[in-house]
Amino acid sequence: MELIGFIVLLVLGIAAIIFDRIEILKYLYIPLLFSFMVIVRLNAFVFNAFEIDIITYGLEMKAYSFDIYYLREFVFWFGIRILYFITQSELVAFLLLDILWIYLLYKVSRKVSVNKIGNTLLIILATCFPFFFGYQNIYRQFFATIVLLYSYSIIDDRSNRSIFFFFVSIFIHNLSLLILPLFIIKKFFTFKLNDRLVLSSVLVAIYLLVLPSILSLKDGDDPTKIDLSILYMILFIFLFLFYIYKFRGNILNFILIVPSLIPATLLTIGFVAYRQEMIAERLGMMFIPFIIFDIYNYSLLIQSSYKRKLLQLFLLLLFSVPVLLFTSSLMFLD
Repeated sequence: MELIGFIVLLVLGIAAIIFDRIEILKYLYIPLLFSFMVIVRLNAFVFNAFEIDIITYGLEMKAYSFDIYYLREFVFWFGIRILYFITQSELVAFLLLDILWIYLLYKVSRKVSVNKIGNTLLIILATCFPFFFGYQNIYRQFFATIVLLYSYSIIDDRSNRSIFFFFVSIFIHNLSLLILPLFIIKKFFTFKLNDRLVLSSVLVAIYLLVLPSILSLKDGDDPTKIDLSILYMILFIFLFLFYIYKFRGNILNFILIVPSLIPATLLTIGFVAYRQEMIAERLGMMFIPFIIFDIYNYSLLIQSSYKRKLLQLFLLLLFSVPVLLFTSSLMFLD
């Protein structure tokens, strides 16, 4: 059922991009997306499918420990305990969380839409493989990424709220702190673009000098069971070189259009070079939604409807089709 549901979402996503109507998103895609999440949660909590980490989160809902492990990410751990206390059901608690992330992603999607176009960012993100592994497995990191993306989407016109949600994300998953360079290069108080680029790059350098010696993830934390850090690094370098070439006449335009790409590329290269592949892979999965967000925003500047939709379809297929190719993801869809 999950495989059929995912394919239905992917096919509907293609149609939605072609027609680009808000009605398709609101009245067809989102209800089907939530229905898909119901199937995912039923497989985890009723039919005992492969979603082992999700089941573990369900067990943690009943915990009473105040160990430092829980305190340093208290928003998530105590949040799911409160939901379980209210609902007395792991299934219902997770479905409420799913409603919340779908709502936040809808807010992000509506934030970028202009002049009745650009209603499909949610559709591209919902089936992309970083999000797929997120709601199937690494839910805490996934939820932090959703909150971060919402914060990123409002930083230009609601800075105080953006800062608040950024701090919330840190206490959902501490790895969120490493996303700060992406925010700084996009907007940092009244600093000019050149200054933001320097500050972001300095922070990246500090992370790379300090963190590899104190931060590591165990092999058991691998969400995909294969090392994708090199793949992410190659992808980011390719995109970086492509946009450098495309905007070679004015490099500052490149930074304005895809601000997340520079710090994402530098951090990924750095952690791979320090042989911190697990951190690089986790960060790569978090970076991709921000890069999709920026490229999608750029697509809305394209006057030609055909070229705009072609780019959006490319984003959808590039990041969603791998779900149907990885053995690790197909195990969730069985």
